[in-house]
Amino acid sequence: MAGIATKNSWLFLHRWFGIITAAFLLIAAITGSVLTFRASLDRWVNGDLFAYAGAAESRLDAIEAVARYEAANPDIQVTVFPLNPPADENIVIGVTAKPGTPEVSEDEVFLDPSTGEAVGARSTAPGFSGRQIIPLILELHYNLLAGEAGRFFMGFIALGWLLSAFIGLYLTFPKKGPFLQNWWPAWTYSPKRSFARQMLDLHRSSALWLYIFLVILAFTSVTLNFFGEFWDPFATWVAPLEKSLFHLDAPFPAGTVPDLTYTDAYALAAQQAAADSIQWQPATMLYYPDWNLYGVTYSDNGILNYKHLGPIYHYFDGATGAYIHEVNPYTDSAGLVMMRIVYPLHSGEIGGGLTVFFVFVLGLATAEQCITGVWLWLKKRGPRIAAKKQRAETTA
Repeated sequence: MAGIATKNSWLFLHRWFGIITAAFLLIAAITGSVLTFRASLDRWVNGDLFAYAGAAESRLDAIEAVARYEAANPDIQVTVFPLNPPADENIVIGVTAKPGTPEVSEDEVFLDPSTGEAVGARSTAPGFSGRQIIPLILELHYNLLAGEAGRFFMGFIALGWLLSAFIGLYLTFPKKGPFLQNWWPAWTYSPKRSFARQMLDLHRSSALWLYIFLVILAFTSVTLNFFGEFWDPFATWVAPLEKSLFHLDAPFPAGTVPDLTYTDAYALAAQQAAADSIQWQPATMLYYPDWNLYGVTYSDNGILNYKHLGPIYHYFDGATGAYIHEVNPYTDSAGLVMMRIVYPLHSGEIGGGLTVFFVFVLGLATAEQCITGVWLWLKKRGPRIAAKKQRAETTA
């Protein structure tokens, strides 16, 4: 009887964890699945911004196109751009206002790669227009469009999901042996059973077959939402970084202007990459106004991606050109590995397109479990209330 009572207590917790988190987890699951196709969706909705119809031989080197844009727009500082944009697309750059100049309302600009002239721009803030639909979905997924309060709330929703997953696994265990033989029915689904039993089987078996991956998704949700408060300090406590910089306060919080150009920084980066025997290709260039640092990212194919542990970063002083810092999870401590592996695991980008698609499937499976879980609760709620009333009348 003690075992049954204990299991009923865990069932109660699993049920209410599920009910409390279901609606919010359903939103996160659906938006998460959509976000696995965010690049393709963005190009489909905003094809006029991305598409380049000119001749391939007319394209300028990305650094030259950016230099022309900066020369024509002296109040604007380019903060990021790809070094190897697709041949049929414009060059997408991030921009900010230089100190002492009016703020920009549109912080992403699309350059004609043959001239360096802007052909379009948009804000990367969430919005209900097609231009801002991807940031809107991303914010909805991350914080329900509620800022920091929403981030914390969704972090606790993810924690409830994680705890509910552990309890749910325990609830599938058979009450008596032989264990594996009696556990196997929990893994099965049959369309020949009643609809109610199909809902239970679907809820239970989908969770079991995908269990490890769903737990990873839930755990990385917790760590991403509480990254600064929990995961970053925990990872660096476990294994302090060998090369640490960005844990310090930025020296130019109001921003500053570099003395060097992107051309200068790229030449310095090429020298450093050769000295360090970096085999990967440069993918993007960055500038951090609050640090006065130029950055170059390196990836396996010259396109920014988060396969494995993501890109390698090299940083150079924007005033002197001195090599300041490296972020390389492949040579640094286990603490940096712990920090850098979270996003590739959560997004599915850790293994490329196939694992991204698998995360899309996991999102659909999570949505299914929210729906079937609530349906089962509603289905059994009436009989539970009736049984409770009958027990009260019997003991009265």
